[in-house]
Amino acid sequence: MSLWTQLQDRNLHHKIPFMRFGSAADRQDRRYECMIICAMSLSDRAIVFDGVVDSISRGGIQFRPAASYLLDRRGENVSIALGHQQLDGVIVATRQSGYGVTLAKRLDEDEINDILEEFS
Repeated sequence: MSLWTQLQDRNLHHKIPFMRFGSAADRQDRRYECMIICAMSLSDRAIVFDGVVDSISRGGIQFRPAASYLLDRRGENVSIALGHQQLDGVIVATRQSGYGVTLAKRLDEDEINDILEEFS
C-alpha cells in the first residue's frame, strides 16, 4: 500500500492519534455543553419539535428532539426558540445524538454566555 493510499484511508485515524477526521480538532469554534429545553420549528411547514439543545457554539447548535427516532432532515430551514431568542439556521447533519444546525447568524461570545446563564 502506497503512502498516498494510506493517508487517504479513513481508518488511519485509529493508527495515528494526531490525524483526526471529523473530530473536535476540525471545529472552528468551541462547543459549550448545556441542557436547554426548547422547541424547533421547520420554516416551510407548521411542524414543531420539542427537545433539548445539548451543545452550542458561535456557529451552530446540536438539537435533540424528544421523539424516539430521527428523520434525515438535512437542508431543512429551521427556527429554534430559546426563551426570548429566536435562532434561525439550517440542519446540516442528522446523527443519533440529534440534529446539527448551522446558524444563519453567528453568535458572539457574550450572546452565548447570556444564553448559558439564562438557562443554567
